[in-house]
Amino acid sequence: MTIRERLTAEDFVFTNSEKKVVRELLNNYPSAALVSASHLARCAGVSDPTVARLANKLGYERFADMQQALLDEVASHLNSPMTMLSSSSRSLGSGELWQDYLQAVTRDLSVMGQEILPAQFADAVDMISDPKLRLSCLGGRVSGFLAAMLQWHLQQIRPGVHLLTHDRSQLADRLVDFGKRDLLVVFDIRRYEVDVVQFAEAAAARGARIILFTDRWRSPIAQWATIVFSAPVETVSPFDTMTPSLALMEALIAAVARKHGDSFAKRMERIEAARAPYNITVDQKPLAAAAPNRRGRKPRGIQ
Repeated sequence: MTIRERLTAEDFVFTNSEKKVVRELLNNYPSAALVSASHLARCAGVSDPTVARLANKLGYERFADMQQALLDEVASHLNSPMTMLSSSSRSLGSGELWQDYLQAVTRDLSVMGQEILPAQFADAVDMISDPKLRLSCLGGRVSGFLAAMLQWHLQQIRPGVHLLTHDRSQLADRLVDFGKRDLLVVFDIRRYEVDVVQFAEAAAARGARIILFTDRWRSPIAQWATIVFSAPVETVSPFDTMTPSLALMEALIAAVARKHGDSFAKRMERIEAARAPYNITVDQKPLAAAAPNRRGRKPRGIQ
C-alpha cells in the first residue's frame, strides 16, 4: 500500500489528534510529509509524539522511515520519459522488442483482471447507466484520448454524455453547472496534471460523483472519487502504457450497452437514420465510379 492508501484505508483507526495530521498530509500531499516531524506537528496543531505515533500506526518504525517510503513513491510516479528510458532498456528480455512489449502488456492485463472487484465494476456500470446523471468525461494531455473514446461510445448508448476538453477556460465555465446530478469520469495517469486535479476537486465539492481511471500510485483525485480503477502502466517502453485502462474502459462500455439492451438498439437505429442523409460512412453511400487513369482505363474491379 502507498502512504496515501494507508492514510485513507478503513483498516486504520486514528485518534482525533492523529486525524489532524492525516488531514494535513492529505491536503498537502506529498509535500507535507517531506518536512520535519516538528514542523508537521505545528502545521497540524498537535504534539511531536502524535506524528511519531501516526508513523508507527502506518507501519513505520520512525517518521524518517515514512519519509523515505514517500520519497521512493514520488520517484516512481514522477519519472520522466527520459528517466524511464534508461530503466526500461534494462528490463528488455532476449526476444524482439515488440515481443517483450506485448508480453509485458499481456502480464499487465492479467494482473489487472485479478485485481478488479466485481462489485466495484458493477457499481460503475450502474452509475454510468443512470439516466438521472449527466455524464462528463475528462482526461489530460494524453489520457484525454481515452476520455474522448469513452464519450463517443457512451453517447451512442445514452443521452447526456459530454466531453470536457483540456482547456482551463472551458473547464471553469463548465464547472458552474456541476452539482449532485453530475457524474465525472476522469482519466489521470502519472504525471498527474494540475488542471485535471483541480477541476475534479471542485466538481466533488459541488456534489458531483467521480469515477477515476489512474495508475498504481493513484492520482490525488482518488481522495474525492466514488470509484477508483488503478491499472498497471509500466512496460519496456519509456512511456507508460494505457492499454490496461483502455481495455477496462471498453469492458465498461460493453457492460453498459448490454444493460441498456433494447433501448440501446433503438437509439442506434435513430442515430443511423439521422446519419444517412449526410453520407458519413462509406457503407451509407455507394462508391462513385472511379475516374479513368492516364491511359483512359478504369481501375481493375470497376465496371
